[in-house]
Amino acid sequence: MKAKTLTYIIDASHVRGKGERADKVLSRLEGLPSRSQVKLWFQDGRVRRGLETIDGSSVLHEGDKIKVSVPAPRRLNLEPKKMDLQILHEDEDLIVLYKPKGLSMHPGAGQKDTITLAHGLMAHSKNLSTTGGEFRPGIVHRLDKNTEGVVVIAKNNEVHENLSRQFSNREIDRAYWALCWGKFPTQMIIDAPIGRNPRDRKKMAVVSAGRESKTEARLIKYFEEGYSWVECKLHTGRTHQIRVHLTHKKYGLLGDHEYAKRRKLDWSEKKEAAYENLNGQALVAFRLGFTHPRTGEKLKFEVEKPAWLKIFIET
Repeated sequence: MKAKTLTYIIDASHVRGKGERADKVLSRLEGLPSRSQVKLWFQDGRVRRGLETIDGSSVLHEGDKIKVSVPAPRRLNLEPKKMDLQILHEDEDLIVLYKPKGLSMHPGAGQKDTITLAHGLMAHSKNLSTTGGEFRPGIVHRLDKNTEGVVVIAKNNEVHENLSRQFSNREIDRAYWALCWGKFPTQMIIDAPIGRNPRDRKKMAVVSAGRESKTEARLIKYFEEGYSWVECKLHTGRTHQIRVHLTHKKYGLLGDHEYAKRRKLDWSEKKEAAYENLNGQALVAFRLGFTHPRTGEKLKFEVEKPAWLKIFIET
């Protein structure tokens, strides 16, 4: 696919009110990807109104003529590594699979030699979207390295951009099981902005200048030893969102040594052994629902409880 220029005439259906921010308007236009991707194009000077280069904060009005210079997709630059992928569904457009604990989605900064899910995807399929860049083939969204669960992978850029818009517009059904310290309330909505921790830039935190973040959580069961099994639904998708939000409310996750301190509980040897072997936070993305970009079919995938979770929810 080559670079191209797209032209749009903004009409009343594109803007809300008398005018609206350009990044919001463009993220809703047909043929353009998510707001986060369009943001990079604004930064690169790829969006013009007439002869004027504009940024995301520029206000667009009805009748404006916008030209967007869409770059050619970057070549995928990963060596395929054969991997036993746990595929739940696959068709010509996408793959739904279960990512295990301990496996990163893609190489991070300074980690180009680390084997990740992206390497396994390269070995599994020759058709993967390039929208995410040379080190993120097909990857539309992410789970933390030590969070397991269901993810969707795009096989082409059109599907990738459609799914990205569904995530951006909060049309994706995402639910997680989590084990947290303490007695969790019956229901809780945590609406608190998340950004970089000013005292440790490698971690996230609830900060006043952070991005809007909302998590809905409900108690499934409280265990008298001193921990709770909860279900969390994401309304936004910030880095480490559930881990940060629950820690902020003093209900840190079991096994999350980065954000929560362990509490000494009087539980069985079997549960103690399961905790020692937890390998990361007690968090499972057990449900993922979305609209198929090509067929329009509503798809929903749910998985069984992993073995370690079954041990902790035994009474």
